[in-house]
Amino acid sequence: MKSKLKVIVLAFFALFFMGANFFSQDNSENEDGPDVYDEELDFVYQQNAAGDQFINIRIMPNIPLNFNDKIKVGGQITVGYSRFLTSWFALGAELAFGYNPTIGSNILTYIPISVGATFLPTAKKFEFPITVNVGMAVENYLSNTYFPGLVLRAGAGAYYRINESWSAGIEGFFTYMPQWYFKHPEKNDFLNIASVSAGVKYHF
Repeated sequence: MKSKLKVIVLAFFALFFMGANFFSQDNSENEDGPDVYDEELDFVYQQNAAGDQFINIRIMPNIPLNFNDKIKVGGQITVGYSRFLTSWFALGAELAFGYNPTIGSNILTYIPISVGATFLPTAKKFEFPITVNVGMAVENYLSNTYFPGLVLRAGAGAYYRINESWSAGIEGFFTYMPQWYFKHPEKNDFLNIASVSAGVKYHF
């Protein structure tokens, strides 16, 4: 009876160690080799994504389209901030300072503050912004200050994404700035400006 019990105990321990060895080998294969439950993941790189932001700086000549030779070619610098709501649509704000010389060696100056939307289709490392802005401006000529002046601006351009943080390019803009005098409507006037800018963007 004792000999049979010894045989049963020995057989039990032999089966136990054989099973433990089998499972340890199976686990080591799963750790070192491919898992049947693992699937190859494809990561798609996006230049822009929701939540991304950028700061843009532009310099440009301002070419008046009306007033004949009374207003001459001037210049403008703009600084803006935008945040992407989707990979191709961003909202932002912009501050600018512009000027145009006039007859008699005088200077027309304006400081527009605007908000706008940018549609940004991309092709590889190229970006093609289409922007619409609306805002108001402080306009000054001689001793006359006009505020608030309406500013409407639309533009399109092309940028090259140098790396994840920087892009550079050019944009063309059309700006409409009217002056309305409700008590003296005969003084109502407007300025149309065409601009071509060189700019950089910092993405973060």
